[in-house]
Amino acid sequence: MSNLAANLLNTASRYPHHPAVRGNRRSWTYADLEEHSARVGGGLLAHGIRPGDRVALVVDDVPAFAALYYGALRVGAVAVLLDPGLGPETIRHRVEVTSARVVFAAEEGYGPLAPAVAASHGLCVPVGPAFLDQAAFWPRCPALVRCHGDEAAVVLWPPAASAGGKDAQSLDLGHRTLRTAAFRAVGDVLALSPGDTLMTTTPIHSLVGQTCGLNATVLAGAGFVQIDSADANSMTMEIHRSQRRRGVTAPATISSSGTDSPGRGYRRLNSVNTP
Repeated sequence: MSNLAANLLNTASRYPHHPAVRGNRRSWTYADLEEHSARVGGGLLAHGIRPGDRVALVVDDVPAFAALYYGALRVGAVAVLLDPGLGPETIRHRVEVTSARVVFAAEEGYGPLAPAVAASHGLCVPVGPAFLDQAAFWPRCPALVRCHGDEAAVVLWPPAASAGGKDAQSLDLGHRTLRTAAFRAVGDVLALSPGDTLMTTTPIHSLVGQTCGLNATVLAGAGFVQIDSADANSMTMEIHRSQRRRGVTAPATISSSGTDSPGRGYRRLNSVNTP
């Protein structure tokens, strides 16, 4: 199965009770995350979303983001990842140029965005603290949509594009590219094992946050925790090993600039003291 969301289903089947993501002082297991993503997928299908449609995520809450991300992927939609801190003008433009049919937006940024999305006949859904509890009542997606490996799974913008405004060039990453990147991150960069916990300041919607963050931890059966960064110009990663593996890694610090492709991100990470 080429669909990147298959990683979540496989891990939830093997390690249903392992912690997957943590946020707002609450931890979600892989069984929880798989169920929530299935409900998101069912809600998207009920709204008429079909394979290849764009679904924008303007959310930084990790559990909600993860459920929305894998919920979109499991129905074959393309997840458009947008940093809520970009500002309404840039976000609106990027939603428009990607022709997103549904936009999930954090409550604090929902107001300016909703009218623009409605004007283009799209749906804008606010995502607040109770979002996952509400999504539990949505219909469940019955199955995983098969995708070709070269089909787009994610649209995002490299870090250098954050200040680029309307003319910044986006990156379209396929299911195979992201799956391969996650395998390399798990084995060659992070050495993640089931039960480990990756604590990072890397934004979850960034390139490194995808390849060496959420996708890698889900593939490995590890946990993902995003922490606040004291330094906006660097990103840190710290891996807490499971009880079966002794020791805690030394933090790895990488630059937040220059990682314009998965390959470059790996070389930069390998150059620091990672496990």
